[in-house]
Amino acid sequence: MKRILFWSILTILLLIPLFMSFGIWSASNQLLFPVWRDNQNFSTCSPETQKHWGVSCGNLRNSSKFRFEELKIPSINGFDLPTWKIGTLENGNGKARGTIFLVHGGGSDRREMTKHIGFFLKRGLDVYSFDFGCHGEARCLIPGLSYGYRESKDVLSMYHYLSERYDRIYALGSSVGASSILISLPEMPKLSGVIAENPMYNFERLILESPAAPKDIPAWLSYLLIRLTILRGKFETIPSPASSLSNTKLVPILFIHGKEDQVVPFRQSQDLANIYNGPSEVWLLEKGEHGAARDKDPSEYERRVAGFLDKLK
Repeated sequence: MKRILFWSILTILLLIPLFMSFGIWSASNQLLFPVWRDNQNFSTCSPETQKHWGVSCGNLRNSSKFRFEELKIPSINGFDLPTWKIGTLENGNGKARGTIFLVHGGGSDRREMTKHIGFFLKRGLDVYSFDFGCHGEARCLIPGLSYGYRESKDVLSMYHYLSERYDRIYALGSSVGASSILISLPEMPKLSGVIAENPMYNFERLILESPAAPKDIPAWLSYLLIRLTILRGKFETIPSPASSLSNTKLVPILFIHGKEDQVVPFRQSQDLANIYNGPSEVWLLEKGEHGAARDKDPSEYERRVAGFLDKLK
């Protein structure tokens, strides 16, 4: 009887770390390889995704909503960024007065940003929407999301391409897209303005403050998840949006964040604005999930963004 009890206790003690290890590994998989909505490829389009991304789930090839050009823009990361260029002239809005590039969130692709195109065309801006590495139709050399570390280099590559062609350049990003823009900010001096939707302060705070995480997880386990994800994903956490904002102060930024965000707490946008010494505005929405700031009230969203852009003329 004692022997049975001994082996039972020993088995339980051995299984606990095994289950914990499996749980941590699975959690890091979800962080490194997220899929937002049904975006495994451009052929899928569910009613739920269409509700958020627009007609044909934002696929310009199927919707025929805008005239556009397919581009391949070289990235510093060693591959091409599949890009849609939607010009003002080709879409009946006269000659462009500048441009804006749109940066989608982690686990998503450029179709997510199609809902913004019409608004910016009417404001006289050529629009560029692209897939960053490992997303949509873009290749990558290191698999997985890096929470702005590699993605920021794709953003910088887009900026270099546009800075050779336009005098006024704006950027709009959501989630990891917004964070990637902020990370690259010190190296984008010609940027005229940034619209940053629900960015994270840094990767550590993203994990430690996640509203979706169980409240009873010990801190050491969260730090273990952070280290494992960084190791497996082969990325660094410096620079981060927070560290980069302390190194620049010239670019006006509009921070947009919903208080109902269950991925990145809205206080992280507020804290980013507080440490930034440059011109900034913060719009905190009472409603709206992560990445859906425009969905709740498109008219108010466009009014706020238009007001921000008008101040930059």
